[in-house]
Amino acid sequence: MTALDISRLRSLVTVAAVSGVRPAAEALHLSPAAVSGHIHKLETELGCRLLMAQGRGVGLTSDGEELVERARTLLEVHDAAVRALAPPGDGELLVAATEHAAEFLVPAVVATLDGLHPTVDVRVRLTRSERVRQLADDDRADVALMLTRPAQGSVHVADLALEWLSADGAASTALVLFGVPCAVRHQAVASLAGRDHHVVRECADLSTVLATARAGTGMTPLPRIGPLPDGLRRVRHLPSIPDVPLYVTFGERVEAATRAAVVASLRSRLGEPVARRGA
Repeated sequence: MTALDISRLRSLVTVAAVSGVRPAAEALHLSPAAVSGHIHKLETELGCRLLMAQGRGVGLTSDGEELVERARTLLEVHDAAVRALAPPGDGELLVAATEHAAEFLVPAVVATLDGLHPTVDVRVRLTRSERVRQLADDDRADVALMLTRPAQGSVHVADLALEWLSADGAASTALVLFGVPCAVRHQAVASLAGRDHHVVRECADLSTVLATARAGTGMTPLPRIGPLPDGLRRVRHLPSIPDVPLYVTFGERVEAATRAAVVASLRSRLGEPVARRGA
């Protein structure tokens, strides 16, 4: 199968936007010959004409229109992936966080950073705690929120209660869990030792866990952070699950005053005292 080069697609989309090779070359900081070469390569690889003369400029053939429409989507996805995965640059701070913190805790962190550094662009990346830990260990995250096992130099923010949640009518033996690695899965399942249970669905992300549980497929263990998710209720007849610790780690670019403010905002949001032994 033919693989289309992103740089060539970007040249085609730019030519279509400005109706000419020369202005496209100026916009892309390339030579006109380079842009023309990109278009020619695409036409050769796909076996069709993409451009045609149109007045003093160029226009798209029907095949060109089809490819440009699809190329715009490809470029958006490509550029979003690069932005998400690239390390933060000057004037940026990256907050990496467990998905469990997305709705209730991450906004508090972002608000604190925005207030202290109004000229800095705060980026957020939500993922599993294991991935957050990797980003912290690789010095790619400026602020990292994770559960259970801390990265080096982490601050213990609070211990979060874990509870079983389900929709009305869900079977009390059916479990909906994150796939491994999961910060809470092992101890949640361990709490059911001696009780009949089985895993009916493993999910890759929090939205899928919640949607599956809301559908009545089974029970799921979640940290108690903020209000109950819509459509779910606490399952009270099961043994309690040990609390899960929440940690925050900071990169070298975050100064001490900002670190203290972030920790304080998190504990305040969770109802924890600001001063805590061992912080």
